[in-house]
Amino acid sequence: MTEQSRKLTALLLLFATVSNLRTASAQDTPFRFELTPFTAYRLGGGFEDNEVDGEFDLDDSQAYGFMLNGYVNPNGQWELIYARQDTEIETQSLFGNAPGLDMNVEYLQFGGTYLFNDGNTRPFIALTLGASRFDPQPSAFSSESFFSASFGAGYQLNAGSRLGARLEGRVFTTLIDSDSDIFCESSAIAGSCLIRVDGTTLTQWELRAGLVFRF
Repeated sequence: MTEQSRKLTALLLLFATVSNLRTASAQDTPFRFELTPFTAYRLGGGFEDNEVDGEFDLDDSQAYGFMLNGYVNPNGQWELIYARQDTEIETQSLFGNAPGLDMNVEYLQFGGTYLFNDGNTRPFIALTLGASRFDPQPSAFSSESFFSASFGAGYQLNAGSRLGARLEGRVFTTLIDSDSDIFCESSAIAGSCLIRVDGTTLTQWELRAGLVFRF
């Protein structure tokens, strides 16, 4: 082998070694963020009233929102979540056969996600804390905000690629001030409130699916 051939061979080996190192480094570097817009179906939830001795139930309906996750370690992420449901609350105990009152239900929470194993399909659990907001329509009635928490579990699909999917079930629990008046209307003549709360918690369940964008 000539001197020129030996130099060319050494150069090719060096190039291959550097390329392999760069590839391995790129594979070991995790994605910093995940953005997951989702659609869901939300069930349950209601307010107990101690004056009419009944419950004002929220109708089951579609929900939507997004999650933003950030890398902490190979198995852990922080999580910011916003979820909204446009639904109705049944008010027959107040207004007879009148239709329900429109209600927007929103959750804004922050917490963390723990992912199991290192495969391309990763089960996970999630826990978040934050606030829930119940906004009745028409806007003459006041909106109400409370402390809330959520727990979720599901699967991340294609967890090693830039585009994936997230399938999840989640339960939201809202803490409500018992023996308080909520959804009040004030006017120049008189003021009134829809519900005199008896219970202390409101629980909703959600089944959701979303696309995961990693960057």
